[in-house]
Amino acid sequence: MNSELTAQINFFSEMAEHQISAREFFGNVLLDAIERNFNLKNSLIHFFDVEGNFLSWVSNYNDIHKEASKYKKFISNDIIRYIIFQEALKEKLTYFDVIPRLYKSTDLINYYNYDESAYVQFIEENFNAHYSVTMPFGINAYIQVTFFKSLDEGDFTEQELEKLKKIYVYIANSYKNFKKYEQAKIVANIQNEIIASGEKAYLITDDFMHILSYNNIAQNYLKDIFGNTVLEHINSDTPAYWLPFLLGEEKGSVEKEIRTRIIHNCVFKISTYDQTYSNGIIDRYHWITISPKEIVSDNNENIKHGNSLTQSEEKIVELLYKGLTYKEISEELTISYHTVKKHVQNIYTKCGVNSRFKLCKWVENK
Repeated sequence: MNSELTAQINFFSEMAEHQISAREFFGNVLLDAIERNFNLKNSLIHFFDVEGNFLSWVSNYNDIHKEASKYKKFISNDIIRYIIFQEALKEKLTYFDVIPRLYKSTDLINYYNYDESAYVQFIEENFNAHYSVTMPFGINAYIQVTFFKSLDEGDFTEQELEKLKKIYVYIANSYKNFKKYEQAKIVANIQNEIIASGEKAYLITDDFMHILSYNNIAQNYLKDIFGNTVLEHINSDTPAYWLPFLLGEEKGSVEKEIRTRIIHNCVFKISTYDQTYSNGIIDRYHWITISPKEIVSDNNENIKHGNSLTQSEEKIVELLYKGLTYKEISEELTISYHTVKKHVQNIYTKCGVNSRFKLCKWVENK
């Protein structure tokens, strides 16, 4: 077995083991694995938000000349980052993309002005480097891995670039697998919340219009509204063109807010979940439940009066109406998750409802 294949197998093996326990893929563990298997030192990972704003960075440099505040002052002059971000927006780069993307500094900065450029001055001052190659990953290139070489080492050769292209594919596929594994856990947790709430029709999406999960009841509702073409977009690798219309607009952190939309006599309740990371990145997910629009009867005494809810049940009703999940309610009231579920079952029985949506309507019509 040749050394290149051995390095590839070792890298995939390490990353596969890492993804089982790790909460984040990009970090020092990845940089160490790259150095150990491919002998690539002097590397740096930049983290941005999806709008291209700098969040943080990590590096395997041992010196102290890498404070994030220095880069914040320099970012407006970082032509490499600007070009990468603009191309990522144009091509709609996500964590599903694994085609090699390499950005060589000497290809992007004018040859005659390269040595005097602000970019070279910055990397020389902070990383003792003169040349770089950057790999973008994730949504709108919000993660960028850069490898440096000094002036004495010379610029990256064609042979080195070919090696980096292969490494890009290794990293991109490992990251794609990591995201699928992570999303499977998130989807499972959300499905548990939906089942516990009593809702029958649902779909779960990320913030970039990919359908991660759904059931047949929801599919039938969507077909009635958007037509049969909707089935072509219920695939996690293909963005759904109709989702922006369904999700509507939102601003800021809406993790605990439930938004309601009525479309074609169907009630869509949209809940949002933000997955946060230590590097500052926030990945947003939505789960959408669908039910037919119903009119609450005022002569149903159970619905109107709540059939003598206890003080604890009234508090849970209040928190459910605000959009808190069962887990959040258990933390708020310092009771177990299963106790919350039992209370909710009793509340539904007393109020004559069978879903959170109908309970919210009961609150509004009290």
